[in-house]
Amino acid sequence: MTLPVALTGLPEILGTLTADTRGQLRHATHPDKAERNAAAAAAAMNEITAAGGAVGFARLEMLLVKGASKATVTAMRSDEILLVMVDPAKGTAQVEKALHAWASNGAAAPAAPPGVSAPAAAPRSAHAEARVSASDDPWAALRRSLVRGLLTEAAARRREIADTTPAAGRAGVERLAAAEIDQAMLTLVQGVGSVLAGDGLGGARTLEALAGDSQKNLSFRWLALWWSARAMLKSGNSAAARTHVKQALALGKQLDREAVALSQWVAAKVLVNDGEHGKALAYLEQARAAFQRLGDRWGLGRTWLAEARALLAQERDPEAVAAARQAWATDRAWEEPVVFLARRALLRGDLAEAEGLLRYVNGQSAERLRSLIEAIRQQGVSQADAIEFLRESDAPPTVRSIRAMERLSQASPRFVQARDALAWMLLKVGKYAEASTIFRGLLAQQLKQADRASVMLGLGCIAHAQQTGKDPDSKLHAAVTAGGAAPGPGAPDAQPLPALSTSTLAARVSQIVGGGPVFSGQLSVFPLPDVVEFVRSARRTGLLVCSSQKGMAAVNFRDGRITGATSPGTPDVGEILLRARKISSVALKAARASQPADQPDHVLGAWLLREGLVDAAAVQEALRWGIEATFRDLVQWRDGEFAFNREGENEPASAPAPIDLDAQDVLLNVFRQMDEDARDAVAPGVPR
Repeated sequence: MTLPVALTGLPEILGTLTADTRGQLRHATHPDKAERNAAAAAAAMNEITAAGGAVGFARLEMLLVKGASKATVTAMRSDEILLVMVDPAKGTAQVEKALHAWASNGAAAPAAPPGVSAPAAAPRSAHAEARVSASDDPWAALRRSLVRGLLTEAAARRREIADTTPAAGRAGVERLAAAEIDQAMLTLVQGVGSVLAGDGLGGARTLEALAGDSQKNLSFRWLALWWSARAMLKSGNSAAARTHVKQALALGKQLDREAVALSQWVAAKVLVNDGEHGKALAYLEQARAAFQRLGDRWGLGRTWLAEARALLAQERDPEAVAAARQAWATDRAWEEPVVFLARRALLRGDLAEAEGLLRYVNGQSAERLRSLIEAIRQQGVSQADAIEFLRESDAPPTVRSIRAMERLSQASPRFVQARDALAWMLLKVGKYAEASTIFRGLLAQQLKQADRASVMLGLGCIAHAQQTGKDPDSKLHAAVTAGGAAPGPGAPDAQPLPALSTSTLAARVSQIVGGGPVFSGQLSVFPLPDVVEFVRSARRTGLLVCSSQKGMAAVNFRDGRITGATSPGTPDVGEILLRARKISSVALKAARASQPADQPDHVLGAWLLREGLVDAAAVQEALRWGIEATFRDLVQWRDGEFAFNREGENEPASAPAPIDLDAQDVLLNVFRQMDEDARDAVAPGVPR
């Protein structure tokens, strides 16, 4: 595009970029950080647009963000976003004037997907100014992060909440000792992580320690109760979920409006499960009104989709579809409303409509639904069995639904998703041995990426939930490791299902202890920062391996601290020292000639030290820079898989690690570097 003429020559402008309204970069004056900045700008503009629509603004025209070292002005029109980086020491009036004229030229509202109405709006425009607020309540921010499953962001709040001075008579900020805060945060990260991964039973067991009267901090207790209610609902234990959510509702009233609305949302889900649809709809209406007042698009989308499910349970299909479309219009980046609508189309037997809807989303749920359509078309499963599969897999597990899934698995051996769903149902009710047998059988087959990721995540959940004692489960370790390779020649289409008795299905595992040799899954479900925070907070020792189309990367941990990392795009320690001019090319060539190929960084660094070619500080700085460079690469991986293998946690370290970094500090440094202005960037490849 052509930039506004009025911007030409303005001395306060440091850089510009343009992107479409989804955050896809079109042009940038500083390309090195532009893609991330474009995505962040689009997300912010769309988020505030939705909030403005909820309170009557027609559209967002401009967003001004000012800080001590950074200032940006972003404008938006029907199909494009223009972001201008401005010197914070200078004024923005001329930039705002130019962007106002640009935004007004083509100010039609963005088009919604077919059949989706944009939020109602009054005939006036919005000019919003956003500034970072230092007075934001860190306890409320912690609750908000954990409710959304943002484990890394929640962990970053640890220091803030410790420094908060409790307000007299105010609930949710009760003072705790530093050790108590650390233990509570560790428990929350582990428990929430288990629930998000699909193991509701294990997650609830972990959170139990925080959910009782002995927990004096009401924020921690409310979070434990809220997630325990969701966990029990996932596991089919509606009575326990109801007990937890009642307590969460009572505590939420002592905290704030947001906690009440979130509790009402989960309460409605429990009521729908118990057939109390009228009460559920009333709760959802109250929660949605609160989210609307708060300008919370995330909450609005969740309540609309919950209402769609409640209406569907009452066989009010047209209203359910309308509610799901409202959820989609509220949060167009969220795939679940589209998947809900596509599932409804499949239940009616309309494969073409389902395929048309799924064109708008690319997440794991959408990919698995596309696989189901493909299985129907290729006659891997009958349409009648596919409809039964959809109905049974969409509800919490029961003995009846498990039996139905077992029948479908036996009737259609090539129908991978039925076996996968059966294994997940067994996992959710605590039958880990049976679930593991089915998962490991699936690994012997040719699986699509989403199916294989689901299987590996299931095995990881089982490993994390089972007590391992002194002897790790080597068979499970081997099964997950084998998941990285294609099945060998002659691999069977399907392994026999384990024998499942009715009494066994109804039972629950009573001993759930944290720990296991493997935790694995898909990076699109568990972003790398969340995986790292899980390992850090649990103080694990082992190797985290990530794989994607870009190649393989690995991070070494000892007691939750990083001792090494490498990725396809990261130079080795010798190259880093050379670029930093700490060693000559001749000396480096000689060092490499004297060492076996592909030596680990710390081995090469130690040799350079012994030979007196570099000093210890230079090697340490190079190792640190290499680790941070690896993480700058890895945090941008959106697709792929990870597996964390725990090793030697009960064994004393044989030697001190050559470098030992706090994982949270590494991530914070990486994000800080990624957020710096282009004018502050150093030459590419040179350590700071």
